Amino acid sequence: MGIDTVIVVDWSARSAPSPARPTKDAIFVAEYTGRESHVTYCRTRDAATDHLTARLEAALAEGRQVLAGFDFPFAYPAGFADALTQQADSFAVWAWMDHAITDDAKNANNRLDVADQINACFDAPGPFWSHPTGRTPTHVPFRKPPHAGFPFAERRQVEMVATGASTCFQLYGNGAVASQTLLGLPRLHALRQHFGKALAVRPFEDRAAPILLAEVYPSILSAEIKQRQRPGEIPDAAQVRVLAQAFAALPPDRLDAMLREGDPIEGWIAGLGHADELIAALG
Repeated sequence: MGIDTVIVVDWSARSAPSPARPTKDAIFVAEYTGRESHVTYCRTRDAATDHLTARLEAALAEGRQVLAGFDFPFAYPAGFADALTQQADSFAVWAWMDHAITDDAKNANNRLDVADQINACFDAPGPFWSHPTGRTPTHVPFRKPPHAGFPFAERRQVEMVATGASTCFQLYGNGAVASQTLLGLPRLHALRQHFGKALAVRPFEDRAAPILLAEVYPSILSAEIKQRQRPGEIPDAAQVRVLAQAFAALPPDRLDAMLREGDPIEGWIAGLGHADELIAALG
C-alpha cells in the first residue's frame, strides 16, 4: 500500500508567538490527501504539535498511511550522538534534547542555554556558534570558530551534497538551522513516544508503519516552488504545499525508495538528488 496523505512542516525557532496574521518565518503545515491540499498556519510550536498529533490520529483512525516531513535535520554528524549520550544512536539524542530543552506554550525556550551546556562538554570552542547581540553565553562563540578537536565532522554527508544546506551547529544568522533542530527534535521525540510502533522514522528505521517521519528540504525544488507560488501566497506556505504535492504524486515504489535512502546514523533529506523526478510528478 502507498502513502495516502503527505504532510510537510516548515518549522520555526521563534521565541514568542508568531503574529495572528500569517507571516513568513513562522510554522506552516501543508497536508495533501488525494487531490485536496490544505495549509495551516501555527503561531506556536505547541499549537503545531497539537495540530500534527490530531491529524496523525485522524489518519490512523481512518486507516490512512501518512508521510510527515519536517524541514530541519533529524540527526547530527556521526560521532556526535556518542559524544553527547555515550550511545551511537540518533534517537538517544532526541531523548536527551527532550530532557534538556524547555519550550513553553508561548515559545519561550532555553535553546541557547542548552547549546552552551553542550559546548561546555568539549575542550575546543564550539561546536555550536552564533548568538544574538546582547546575549553572552559562556561557551557559545559569536563568530564561527575553526571546527577542530571534535570526534565528529562539522557537516553530515547530506549537507555536503545538498546545495545551500547549513551546518546544524549555526544557531543564528541567514540560513541557520541549529535552533530549529534543538527545538524540533524534542517534538519528534514526543510524537515517537505518543504513537509507538505505529510510527517509524526514515531512514533510521526500515520497518513498516502507518506513520512515517522524514527530513525534507524544500530548497531542492526552490525554482519550481517560485513558479507555482500563488498571488499573495507567503513563500513558506507555498514551499510546503508544493513539496507535499510532489511527494504525494510519486508512484508508491519510488516514494518508498527515496525514503529509504541515506545513512541510518546521520539521516538524509528525502528526495535529494531527485528534483527532476519530483517536478515531473507535479505535472
